[in-house]
Amino acid sequence: MSATSLRSPSIATPSLPRPVLGVLATAATVALLMLLWTMVAPLVNRPVTALRVDGALNRLSPVDIAIAVDAGLNLRLFDADLETLREHVEALPWVASARVSRVWPDVLAVKVVERVPYARWGEGRMIDSNSQIFAPSADEIPQSLPLLSAPPGHEAEAAAVFDDLRLRLSGSAFAPSGLALDARGEWRMSNAVGIELRLGQGDPRERLPLILGAVSTTLGHQLEKVAYIDLRYSNGFSVGWKDGIAPPTGGRAPTVSRKP
Repeated sequence: MSATSLRSPSIATPSLPRPVLGVLATAATVALLMLLWTMVAPLVNRPVTALRVDGALNRLSPVDIAIAVDAGLNLRLFDADLETLREHVEALPWVASARVSRVWPDVLAVKVVERVPYARWGEGRMIDSNSQIFAPSADEIPQSLPLLSAPPGHEAEAAAVFDDLRLRLSGSAFAPSGLALDARGEWRMSNAVGIELRLGQGDPRERLPLILGAVSTTLGHQLEKVAYIDLRYSNGFSVGWKDGIAPPTGGRAPTVSRKP
């Protein structure tokens, strides 16, 4: 008699396609990471509690910088928009450039480059050592600085010409205190005693031999009486006198008498 083996019937277990399993595994991983980030984020992305200001400050104070970035101080460190905060700092008149960075765990750091004033510029403005115009408050404009002006786009040219004139006329009675270029391309220079030198068009430095030569020789002892000197002649110059009357001279230069 043969033995008969009895086997239990097998039950088939349904299986998910491999791509679906991959999607589920990815979703589970993402969910786990989000859960972990929710738990860890408050420890990593902390509220900003301090502001660090770097850079040599002469016209500005750390308080000025703090006011400019006030919105960033009410945020968490990694929520702060560094580009917007930089723009707020650079909007301050005395700031030439700025950089804002994060210092973990809770500090915003601001690196400031302050403007170096060069001259007054027209009415109520200034120009810095990089020939950039800015407008501080009126009480921050030193009246001892030279006064320059020029049409837009000629700022660097006016500063360079003034630098050269100041250097080459240093020590003379005509050391400049101001320089202006008008829309017609005419240059005018002034000195410390209020004499206006009308230099005309072209490079005003071409008038230096005349100023240091015939003008200085002819007017050297009468400058306190001079209102203006017109150098727009091809072979000489004319003079306007403060009292409208020309004093006796050697007759070596044409003169014009008028009251300023």
